[in-house]
Amino acid sequence: MAEDEVASSKKLFSASDVVGHASRKDCWVVIHGKVYDVTKFLEDHPGGEDVLLHASASGDATEAFEDVGHSTSAISMMNNYLIGSIKDYVPPSASEATTIGGNDVPPNFRRMPQKKGPPAPNTFLDFLLPLFVLGLAFAAWYYLTFIAKA
Repeated sequence: MAEDEVASSKKLFSASDVVGHASRKDCWVVIHGKVYDVTKFLEDHPGGEDVLLHASASGDATEAFEDVGHSTSAISMMNNYLIGSIKDYVPPSASEATTIGGNDVPPNFRRMPQKKGPPAPNTFLDFLLPLFVLGLAFAAWYYLTFIAKA
């Protein structure tokens, strides 16, 4: 049986039904319009339970799920937690396409992580300032120890 057929044979939920399930004792997550009860998986999630709790509280976790780039084994595990689907689900990419200018990005597109530039090179001041503070501390110590006593 195909994955969509399994989801269609399960219960249909409204978005408001899912909102009430965002706690450690009862956590549901919506990904691609399908509802997953991940309560038993919270402690085993490699990213930590807070990731799932945040995804659950935010409503639709599709974008967050796709941004991480899960393995095929992780995706196949999801069927074990599938409990239904969202009635009249509108994918996030479809709702974004209605914005001005549209959306030319395919819905399956995974964003490449942005490369951060190299760190700024150390300047002479980065080296000189700590030496100046150290010299000032030494001078204060020398003055207070030997000169002020005299």
